[in-house]
Amino acid sequence: MTANKTLVYKKIPKGFPVAGEHVVVETRDIDLDDVPKGGLVVQVQYASFDPYLRPRMRDPSIKSYAPAFQPGEPIVNDTVAKVLKSDSPEFKQGDIVKCQGPIAEYASIADPKAHRVLKVQNPHNLDLAVFTGALGMPGLTAWSSLYKIGKPKKGETIFVSSAAGAVGQLVGQIALKEGLTVIGSVGSDEKLDFITKELGFDAGFNYKKESPEEALKRLAPKGIDIYYDNVGAEHLDAALNHLNVFGRVVCCGM
Repeated sequence: MTANKTLVYKKIPKGFPVAGEHVVVETRDIDLDDVPKGGLVVQVQYASFDPYLRPRMRDPSIKSYAPAFQPGEPIVNDTVAKVLKSDSPEFKQGDIVKCQGPIAEYASIADPKAHRVLKVQNPHNLDLAVFTGALGMPGLTAWSSLYKIGKPKKGETIFVSSAAGAVGQLVGQIALKEGLTVIGSVGSDEKLDFITKELGFDAGFNYKKESPEEALKRLAPKGIDIYYDNVGAEHLDAALNHLNVFGRVVCCGM
């Protein structure tokens, strides 16, 4: 048996999860030689931490788009892993894969299809961490929704809420590449510096210091053409007030 550090969900939090109380690291044994029939044993290289994990920390009787975590069980999410042993004809030892699995040092994957196991194609030798972010779920969400619903056009103006988040920051950078003017909303001055100075957003504001309505009056006097909505509420109300004719609204994660 091999010691296996594992991120375990312990109990339902009322607010933010507290490390050591609601989520803990436990050492659990795993037999690396016990390969499931048709499955894999993998060594996890990277794991993604996403906002949707928090709503899964709820009473299991409450239904939602993602099932609730069970107390005492590992936190499960997208991971990048190396195949140690395989009983599947589709994967061999040494393959780098993406899969939905426990956040742990090692994992046993009984059903590769159910766990959405895919080989990582990495011809440019990118850092594997990229496949949990820009080339993972956040990147696919940003790319597909912006192009399918937002339909960005050069010269337009886009407003992105939660602009420093995993999806928002990618939406903004894609929009910049397409020649749009990009405005972002964030919740701190540090995040404002991040999106404007590091990511290259044309403008932004801290909604805790300036309301979305006042900020859009100041930053988008000619209105906005796309609103990428990650938060709803006051931001959505303000965006609709400033949306140009034939404007588009992309609603994400609400």
